[in-house]
Amino acid sequence: MTVVPFKPKGGGNGGEPPHIDNESYRLLVDTLIAFFELCINEGDQGRDIAELERLTRQLERLAERFTPPKGAA
Repeated sequence: MTVVPFKPKGGGNGGEPPHIDNESYRLLVDTLIAFFELCINEGDQGRDIAELERLTRQLERLAERFTPPKGAA
């Protein structure tokens, strides 16, 4: 798979917006779901989950950038 670098706030080479292949997108979403579940479980046990929530929000923002997936880079 070819990796195309891109700027965090903008497009990559030739103005191409960042995109991700379907398998990587699925892995990203599966990881996000696992973080959501972990936050719920830890919160239910009365633990401080501020860091887990922060990481979950970061993953969610990342997933939003690639939704819907547009194929291999």
